[in-house]
Amino acid sequence: MPEPTTPVVAAIVTAASGITMALFGFDYYAMLYGFVGALLALTQADPMGRWRSMFFVGLSTMIGAAGGNAAYDFLGQHARSVLILLCIFSGAGAQLLVATALKAAVNRLNKLGGQP
Repeated sequence: MPEPTTPVVAAIVTAASGITMALFGFDYYAMLYGFVGALLALTQADPMGRWRSMFFVGLSTMIGAAGGNAAYDFLGQHARSVLILLCIFSGAGAQLLVATALKAAVNRLNKLGGQP
């Protein structure tokens, strides 16, 4: 028997994906393959906790979808396969940006809290 929270979590993730696509105008494929790129990047990332990895994957997915859509529009391509590849590469490449931002935020919070 599955956990009772499994359908609730699935509904929350589905709603969050729909809201994100509606707010930012991302294509379904851009979000999906940005997520794939983020997961690929997560396999290469330093070990991290559960919450940090969820935040990492969420931001990498968003950056991957945005970067893939921007490159797709810039190149003027109209093939779905090009969008998919651009989103995978952008989602995987977002690892550096998100990892750097997370480290800077943690360092800043530690300095504000008085820790060295």
